[in-house]
Amino acid sequence: MDDRTKTLAAITVIVGVLLFVALVVGVMVSGSKVLSPVPDDNAIRIIFVSPSPLPTISPTPLTSPTATPKAKK
Repeated sequence: MDDRTKTLAAITVIVGVLLFVALVVGVMVSGSKVLSPVPDDNAIRIIFVSPSPLPTISPTPLTSPTATPKAKK
């Protein structure tokens, strides 16, 4: 990269960091929530319930059927 490209990249990074710092300071000074998963006091709360996994049942071992003796007449 030549000097002009490096300078432009450095200026872009510096401006991005300054904007991020300004955003963080602005949120801290204003004291308001920007994005929060916790609703305000008088808000509707939605509870998401995910299905629980089914318990695994161990299969009973299969036994071979035994021949039953025929009744004698």
